[in-house]
Amino acid sequence: MALFVLPICWTDLHAQLLGVKCEELPTCDTPQPMISLAMPPSLGHLNPSNTIITLNNALACILLPDPMHPILTSNAVKIALMTLWPKAFSEPHYLPEFYLYFRGLVYRNAVPAQILWTFPSDEAKSSSSSFRSVSARPAKSSNVSTQFPPNQSPANLPMICYIGKTQLASVRNNSFRLACGPGRSWNDPMFRLQQLRGRMLVPSNSDHDAHFVGVFLGMAQKHFYPSLRITSRRDLRISPEILTYDTDTLEFIVYTGYVTKEVLEKFHDLFKAPLDDDDAAVSGLKIEYTRVPIWPILGLRERLGKALGQEVVGAFNPGEIETWEKERGE
Repeated sequence: MALFVLPICWTDLHAQLLGVKCEELPTCDTPQPMISLAMPPSLGHLNPSNTIITLNNALACILLPDPMHPILTSNAVKIALMTLWPKAFSEPHYLPEFYLYFRGLVYRNAVPAQILWTFPSDEAKSSSSSFRSVSARPAKSSNVSTQFPPNQSPANLPMICYIGKTQLASVRNNSFRLACGPGRSWNDPMFRLQQLRGRMLVPSNSDHDAHFVGVFLGMAQKHFYPSLRITSRRDLRISPEILTYDTDTLEFIVYTGYVTKEVLEKFHDLFKAPLDDDDAAVSGLKIEYTRVPIWPILGLRERLGKALGQEVVGAFNPGEIETWEKERGE
């Protein structure tokens, strides 16, 4: 098994050797509106507001059986989240590429995502950079900006990114170059070999994708490099999140990665990595995920808000369903 490969090429074995533990939490399926034949249809059904129409159109685009172009899907996800929480998701960063740090080397643009939100954000506005080849350079030469207010711990800054499962599958299917045969003819044996290599990268459980491990690691390291500042906090643990969705079950999936100081030290100093012990939560990386039914729209804001957490979306009453019968500001 190759160790130093891009996380898009990580397999189940990589996650196993890194001590990753995945746990599915109960589905976040409440609240939902009470439906009764004796009740008249709501005003939102009879005369939907522009907010309801916008949200419905965005969700319909996300859940199309035939996936759209990744940029269009990302835009639909952005519109849906900004409709649900305009303030929290007002500053998206497009096509972020996280660096990975191994001892004294930085692997630039090693882990791509589709959209990133940081709360609060002190980075540059959205970037339109494309996926670029990874390179390794000394970490001290990195120009990554990780300045935070002196009284604010980076471990307390929520960070969430969106990654589409269909986009991951597309990248894996097209990640290998196909050499032509003699006279630039079609090389069928090489094509079949590349198909086999691509299938080897498919996770045995699509909900336990090893690529997400690389994303969580890149998001966690982003807080602390180019200068590592974790030695003074014994209880350091940051919890970035990943949002994706399942078109078969019509659900959002929210992943939370619990990255400890020991996990960061494993990659910062490969020869002084703490030995594994009986407490897997200390030396490994724990990932929890929960499913959130998208339909019905009424209650989605509260269901997804509970899964993401109020530190991300802001304070709200999870038991009071937003109906959007009136436009905001009326």
